Formats: sequence, structure tokens, C-alpha cells
Amino acid sequence: MEWYFFCPRDKKYANGSRTNRSTPFGFWKSTGKDRTIVLNTRIVGMKKTLIFHEGKAPRGDRTDWVMYEYRMEDSELDVAGFSKVIMMTPFFSVTELSICCCCIIKVSI
Repeated sequence: MEWYFFCPRDKKYANGSRTNRSTPFGFWKSTGKDRTIVLNTRIVGMKKTLIFHEGKAPRGDRTDWVMYEYRMEDSELDVAGFSKVIMMTPFFSVTELSICCCCIIKVSI
């Protein structure tokens, strides 16, 4: 079984580039390097593989849950707004969020 969903790319620090992947029960740890997604010889995105670990970093216990995170990297698509979502905050201000598509699966180890 696979679950697909869109989610905002949450930053660990407001001014930083590191992504926050922690949860109340554990954290998602990146494995390996990002792989490119190519369409007609043009790089349009990246695919990252993450494994869920229960507990606190860096001593969490590895589980058999895997997440693939897909994000757009093409500058033309980014300018056109395909990797962003506009949302209204509770105080009626408009904010723009960078989003990615994720797929979660359970694998047998």
C-alpha cells in the first residue's frame, strides 16, 4: 500500500535552508543522495529517500517505513508557480508556501 500527499516544506530555522522532518514520535532521516527526475533531457525535479526512525535524533530506532519526497527544481516551472501554493492565514494575510509531493510505503526488511 502507498500513500501520496502534498505537504509544505517546513524549515527547521526561519532563515535557514534545512528542512524540519521531526514528528512527536520520531524523525525522517535522509538516506543517500538526491536523484534527478528528467523529462526530455531536462531536469525538472529531484527525488529524496527518507527512512522513519522512532525516538529522538540521533539515537532513533530505524523502522520499515520509507518516504519518497518529490520536489520541482525547474526554474521555468517554479516561476510559473507550479511548486508553490497560496494560502490565507488566520489573520487574513496571504502567504506563499513551497510544497512537495510525498509517497509513504512500508517495506519488509
